[in-house]
Amino acid sequence: MMAMIRSRDLRAALVVLLVLARASVGAAAPSDGPMAKVAPELQALYEAYLVAQGRGAQLVPVTPWVMVVEGRVIIDAVASGEVNDLKADLVALGMQQAASAGRIVSGQLPISAIGAMAALPSLRFARAAMSSTHQGTPGGVR
Repeated sequence: MMAMIRSRDLRAALVVLLVLARASVGAAAPSDGPMAKVAPELQALYEAYLVAQGRGAQLVPVTPWVMVVEGRVIIDAVASGEVNDLKADLVALGMQQAASAGRIVSGQLPISAIGAMAALPSLRFARAAMSSTHQGTPGGVR
């Protein structure tokens, strides 16, 4: 099965792993830098996207817990103030299926917009939406 993986897929996986390692060891404190309001998994995805764009290659997501749909990543974003301001800002960046609950806006954000999202004054923090499944009985109920 490993023989079927193309070398560019391995390079993309290596880039993401290196970015994740850097984010967890020796990286700037979470309160520093332009991407401070963005969780490490989104930072890694964005950096892998930039590398792929620079090489003219297609992005190959290597983290199964980060849901990517046709060039968009499903995120949960916390508003720093009014949730409707954040929702409007994210929709302006291209977010699809935006929904809000409390101070959280969820939806599908273009991967290319992660950097711009990080600079939004209306954003307190953003992370990839996580999914889980339960196996066993029908409907995932245990």
